Amino acid sequence: MIEDDFYRTSSQFRLWSFTEDSLRSVRQNTNSLASDRVRVALRRAREARQSANSSAAGTPNPNGSDADSKGGEENDIECLTPEEEQDLVRYFCEQLVQLGESYKPPLPTTVRATAIQYLRRFYLTNSPMTYHPKTIMPCALFIATKTDNSYMSLRQFADGVPGDTSAEDIIAPEFLVMQSLRFTFDVRHPFRGLEGGLMELSAISQGLGEPAPHLPQQTPESLRQSISSLPQPPNNPASSSISERLARAHHNTREMLKSAAQMTDAYFLYTPSQIWLSAFFLADQPLAEFYLDTKLPNPPDTADPFNQLRAKLFKTLTACSSLLQSYKPIASDPEQKKVMRRIGKKLYHCQNPEKVNLAGQKRIPAAAAASAAAAASASDPATPESEMERLAKKRKLEGEQKAQDIFGGELVMERTKERQG
Repeated sequence: MIEDDFYRTSSQFRLWSFTEDSLRSVRQNTNSLASDRVRVALRRAREARQSANSSAAGTPNPNGSDADSKGGEENDIECLTPEEEQDLVRYFCEQLVQLGESYKPPLPTTVRATAIQYLRRFYLTNSPMTYHPKTIMPCALFIATKTDNSYMSLRQFADGVPGDTSAEDIIAPEFLVMQSLRFTFDVRHPFRGLEGGLMELSAISQGLGEPAPHLPQQTPESLRQSISSLPQPPNNPASSSISERLARAHHNTREMLKSAAQMTDAYFLYTPSQIWLSAFFLADQPLAEFYLDTKLPNPPDTADPFNQLRAKLFKTLTACSSLLQSYKPIASDPEQKKVMRRIGKKLYHCQNPEKVNLAGQKRIPAAAAASAAAAASASDPATPESEMERLAKKRKLEGEQKAQDIFGGELVMERTKERQG
């Protein structure tokens, strides 16, 4: 079984890989459903306020005028578009990176990358209008510390989150996030593929490379000479040695994988190997083409299967490279900052009021159950008696189960009872 076959069995390929059209369709559906629910929730909140005000003032509520204005008020609510939601999620992905770097020591790169993908996956089926990214972001990062084996206690993690965020606020949406991730926590990153490719190129530069089985004309020495005679990449300073060139290409590629690959849809549209090779092309195209030449022959016949495979591969890598190049950090772009401020103001007016306080929602059922139980006990004087009957039935049932146990009861418990008797 080759690496591609392993990847096809992963949850990332089965559940989180899309075409551009299908990805766009998922986001549009999520936005449409969330917009409808936000309008309904805001209408309910408005009606509740009007009802409370009317009750306090002792005046009847004019139902007729309210009914006439419902449709117009709901249409006046301007919800976020799918593109604005995507920009907002990308902004909080950048904030997540800064949060991970603020810890002492900083959280590992893979933890931050995993958390970003959790956040992006979460907002494929959830809208920022329903769950604010500011609430979901620290929870996604905390889950990533556990799934990537970078242990940190909840209290220690909460101390590193700026503001008045408590430990309860961080874990309040934890089950919601895991449920939206479909309980699939495995994220296949391109970092490992990059390290493997650079190790191969380093071995080739030292004359230790192994030719591919279908390229018998290659030898370790010919490969070493070929990599040493490669032209320098444009717009890059000349390297004094091949090892320096490999180190620079490795650094530039890794930085791109840490930023552009995380903030774009690369993980949804391409495989990890395609992502790192595309970033490698942007860092040092002659070196990347040489690496592919060691894997795939370049026959002159256009009908040759290898030629068709190379053409298909280069088309995919070119598309992925264009996607990576399109990324511009929001912090370094004043125009994007203005757009984000506008989106933030817009989100303030179209946030679902029923989903604002997740920690409070988590406590409401327990508080309601306690108050209901207290009210029932106050109104029903027979409650203590019924509770005693329930406990008596429970003890009787336990005794019957113990009598039916063919292996008898626990020895420790039996000896304790004998001594007490």
